[in-house]
Order: sequence, then structure tokens, then C-alpha cells
Amino acid sequence: MSRTDRRRYSPLRSGLVAGAGLVLALLALQAPQAAQATDPVNLGGAYVVDRVGVVGTRAAEVQDALDELSQTEGTNLFVVYVDSFTGVADREAWADDTATKNDLGVNDVLLAVSTDDRLYQLSVDPDFALTDAQLSELETTSIQPSLRQNDWAGAAINTASGLSELLDGESVSPPVITPGEAASTAGGGSSVLTWALGGTVVVVAGVVGAVYLRKRSKAKAAEAQSGTDGPSQLELDREVGRLLVQLDDAVKSSEQELGFAIAQFGDDATAAFVQALDSAKEKVRQSFALKQNLDDRTPDSPEDRRAWSLKIIELCTSADAELDAQADAFAALRELEKNPQPSLDAIASGVATARQHIPAAVQTLQSLRATYSANALATVLENPAQAEKLLAYADTTATAVPGLISGGRASEAAVSIQRAQAAVAQSETLLAAVGTLGSALQNAAAALASAVTEATDDIVEARSLLATPQGAPRGAELSPLVATLDSAVTQARESGAADPVAALQALQRANAPLDAALAGVREQAQRTARTQEQLSRTLTAASSTITAVKEYVVTRRGAVSVDARTRIAEAERLLNESYGLQSTDPERALSSATQAYQFAQAADQAARIDVDAFSTYSGQGGYEQGGSGIDGSAMLGGLLGGLLSGGGSSRRSYSGGMFGGSSSWGGGGRSSGSSRSSGSSRSSGSRRSSSSGRSGGRRGGGGRF
Repeated sequence: MSRTDRRRYSPLRSGLVAGAGLVLALLALQAPQAAQATDPVNLGGAYVVDRVGVVGTRAAEVQDALDELSQTEGTNLFVVYVDSFTGVADREAWADDTATKNDLGVNDVLLAVSTDDRLYQLSVDPDFALTDAQLSELETTSIQPSLRQNDWAGAAINTASGLSELLDGESVSPPVITPGEAASTAGGGSSVLTWALGGTVVVVAGVVGAVYLRKRSKAKAAEAQSGTDGPSQLELDREVGRLLVQLDDAVKSSEQELGFAIAQFGDDATAAFVQALDSAKEKVRQSFALKQNLDDRTPDSPEDRRAWSLKIIELCTSADAELDAQADAFAALRELEKNPQPSLDAIASGVATARQHIPAAVQTLQSLRATYSANALATVLENPAQAEKLLAYADTTATAVPGLISGGRASEAAVSIQRAQAAVAQSETLLAAVGTLGSALQNAAAALASAVTEATDDIVEARSLLATPQGAPRGAELSPLVATLDSAVTQARESGAADPVAALQALQRANAPLDAALAGVREQAQRTARTQEQLSRTLTAASSTITAVKEYVVTRRGAVSVDARTRIAEAERLLNESYGLQSTDPERALSSATQAYQFAQAADQAARIDVDAFSTYSGQGGYEQGGSGIDGSAMLGGLLGGLLSGGGSSRRSYSGGMFGGSSSWGGGGRSSGSSRSSGSSRSSGSRRSSSSGRSGGRRGGGGRF
């Protein structure tokens, strides 16, 4: 055969081989399937890993259930289906190793299912909110019944639903089960149909094989060109979280430093730094918006998730480079060792003035306690005491400056002055927040009274409509809504005074469905007026909540992770969007304001979890500031975390860490146990000891189904 003939024959020969392979594959499908052992898996950033193919067409339904759990409860459920648990001692070790390998944190739950062995295992962090008894209820009510009837997708959906109910303080409802087939299939040998199909395949295999191989070559070339061999999505997620936390802290520290510099050196000398800081803040805003896209309930393609993650990394590294470009010049402006005394005098004056304000803040807080509940005041209850700790730190640090200078440590003296100034500023913010919250609660109380009146009018309107021949047929639709709203009005009247912000939210949530149902029978002008009233109240509630949470995050930024920061950034974006739509599209504005309020509350919850975790860690000696003049108790809540870990002009650059720069992967940006936290968070101690004695300290039951 000539060389030319061999070249012509080559694609056909490859196609025939491919066709023969297809015939063999058809025969293989007829044969009994052997179980394929599976070691603990890498989730690769996915929430559902189905190595057996049992979820099938219900994948979107499962993902929706997981997204809803994350959105409403702040808990992430990860589900893994494999044929067999191997590579470790038992199913508990398999699930725990998978959780540890993928850095699952306090708010992350793993459900592992072995379909062939008919075993399952639930794995949670020791600090997870549910008790062992509640987890047992989840298993016996939701997980086991679903798996016993081979409802593989339903097991994940019902687990998510059960977790949501338990986290809301309710019992687990009986699950909805769709019986399915076992994952393993018995063999039946070859069939006449298989051989007939095989003959046809062989005939056309040359053409199919040639086309397939040509496409495969093109795909490989495209893959090589696109450079898909890079960090996994899980690695990108970690780097995004680390960079966002570090850059957000750097921007806040730089903003504070800029205020000091402007006051001392004037606008002209700091103009370049102002420009760099404004640019960095805009890139932080864009990055948090992209991070919210990654975290929301809308399913995203792997391509989008990768592109958004890389864009966040690009924005963060660019913003950091801009700030670093000004760092040397800014450090030169702050050569306080040349004349430190004016700054030391200002610190002493600031400490004295702030201490004079503490009794007033304590008195205001006592007055607020007489009216409002602890939950309503949670963000400021400890502010006076923490302000005093910051002032003590500022006083001690400033007092040590002359000794540092006389000892030839002028640079340390300058940094100490910076930190003392920042501590005084944070103490003033903490004290001012008490009065700010008091005003916000008064505004919410006024808005609640108006909302109660409006809800009562809606109830009267609905009942009047139901009494008419035209409205009677809508009884099945309207009566439950009326009853729910009536109950919410009663609750608001009884307990709304103690927490008007929470009561206002609950009442508006109950009123919205009835208001929507009645919208069709109202005049447009009336509907617009009502929408504007609701919008005004919601904007007030959202704005005050966002302000309170921002103050809480800023004063404790050493403890707060990327999740809370992302939610509050999204809340601010939605609030600004609502203000922009207020006059042109009040209904869309109301929707945006409502979402802003919800994101602010989610940020508040996430921040408090982070601060609690940080406080537990620092209380166990996790932080030592030798020679700083402050003990572990003053680190409570991360008050000084941002100041003592790189703030100021001596801040280190982390730019380019992923792609060949100086920083290392997995930097310590997270100290909390919130979702998607670093694995180190699980070593920070437990508020509730594990009853299982398992390695790694994780909890959760399992067994055969």
C-alpha cells in the first residue's frame, strides 16, 4: 500500500476501531456492573458530586434546594454520591476526611451516600448549631426514608428542607419521597438488538470516527490555547476570599490613615494617595458585586464562575498595587520620629475626651435597655466596655513611645503612634454607635406604628371584599393571608416595642402577600401611594440596619470574614439602587430596598458568628501580643485585629500571589468558622464537645439504609 493510500486509510481505520469500541461498549452495558471503589473525594468547588449518576434529571431541583438553604439559613449542604466508601477505616472517617480535605467549616454540612453498599454518613463541625439529638431526628425523618426507597435526589432535597426547619426551631416535617431504582443493575448478557446495532455502527464507524477524531483534535488544541490547566475552582474560591478580606482591610486602614495625614499634612501632599484610594475602593465595590454573583441562588456555569473569580483576583491585585505604589511616599509623610510630641499630645487629649463620653454612652445604653430587648441592642451592648479597652491600649501604647525613641526604635514609635490614633478613633466610633442605634430604633418604632395601621386597614379591606358576592369566591386565597397578617399585627402590638426593627420586618413580610392579592382591586393612584409609604419605611429600616452593621464590622474588622463583608456591600448596592429608583419606579425600588434589608440582616448574622468564633479563639490564648500592653481579653471581637496585623504604611503587599508573586496560597484571611472557611478554623475550640469521639472532632450519624 502506498504512503498516500495509508494516509487516506488512517481516518477510516481509526473510525472502525471507534466503531468496534462502541459495539463492545453496548455489550458491556448488558453485563453486570462491578462496583468502583472511591476514596475521599475533592469536591472541586461543587455542592453536589454524583459519581454514580443517580441524581439524573433532578440535578437542578437538588441545587435549588441547597441554594435556598444557604440563602435562608446561611448553611451550606454538600452531597456526595459514590458507589463505595474506601481508602479509610469506615464511613465516618470517609466523610470526615472528605470534609477536612475540602476545608468545610462551621456552617457546612456534608451528606455522603454509598449507593452500592447502601450506607450513608452525615458530617458536621462540632460547633454546628444543631444538637446531636436534632441531627438524629434529621436522619430518621428525612435521610433514611428517602434512601430506603432509592429517592437519591430526594435525600438531598429533604435533608436541606429538614435542616432549614431545625435551624428555625421547628420539628422536621415528613418528607416527600419519589421512589426510584437501586443504583446497581443486574447483567443480562448480549441481545439480538445489540448485535444488530453493532453491525450498523461498524458500517458507519469510518465516517463517525474520522469526524470524531477531527473534532477531538480541534478541542484539544482549543483547550491548550485557553490554558484551562490552572488552579481549580475550589482554589480560586479560597484565593478570592483571602484577597477580598485583605484588600477590604487595607482600604479601611488606608482610609483611616489618609484622614490623619490630611489633618496633619494637608490636601496637596496627599492628593496622589486620595486618587489611589478612590480607585481601590471602586475595585473593592466591583469585586464584592462579583462575589455576590458567585454566592447567590442563581445557578452559574463553570465558565462564569471561573471568569468572575479571576476578575476578582485581577481587581484585588490591581488595587493593592495602586495602594503599594503610594506606600513609600505616605510612609515618608509619617516620619513621626522627627517630631512625635504633637501627635502624642493629641492622643492624650483624644483619650481624655473619649473617656468623658463613656458615662453618657453607658447611661444612654441603660435607658435603651429599659425600652428595647437585648436582641435589638446586640450590636452596641458591649461598646462602652470595648471603647474603654481601646482607650487603655491607646494610653499604654502612647506612653511607651518616649522609651522607644530613647532606645533608638523610632520606627516602632511611629507605628505605635499610628495604632494609638486608630484605637482612639475606633473608640469614638463605638461610643457614637450607641446614640446612632437609639435614633434608628426610634425611627423604626414610628414606622412600625404606621405599618400596623396600614396592615389593619388591609385586613378590614380584605374582609369587606370577602363579604361581597364578587369577593366570596376568593375566600380560599384571601382567608389564610388575612389570618397570618392578623396574627402578625397582634405580635407587633405585643412585642414590637421591644424590637421595632425586627417587628417591622416581620409585619411587612406578612403584609406583602395580602397586599399583592388586593392590588388588582385597587386604583393605580392608591397602589402607588401605598407603595411609596412602604418604600419609605423599608428604606428607613434598611438604612439604619446597614449603618449599624457597618459600624459593627469596621470596629471588629480583625475578626470579620469575607462573607459578612460581601453581604453588607450588596446591601449598600441595593440600597443605592432603591434610592435611585424611588421617584421613577417605586415598585422596583421597594423590591431593592427589601433585598437590601435582608442582605444587611444576613451580614449582621455572619459578622456575629465570626466575632463569636474569634472571641472563643482569642480567649483560649490563640493571640499573643507580646509587649503591646494589651491582653487577650482586649482582642475580644477582633477590635484590634486589623491594627496589629499589617495596618499602616508598613503593610506588606500580597499582589500576584496566585500567579508567581510573593504571597503564598491559603493565606490566613479567615479566622472564623463561617461557611467556606479555612480548615484552621476548626482547631479554634468548640462550644459543645463531640459525643462521638471521632478523629477531627466532627459530629453526625449514619448507618445502613
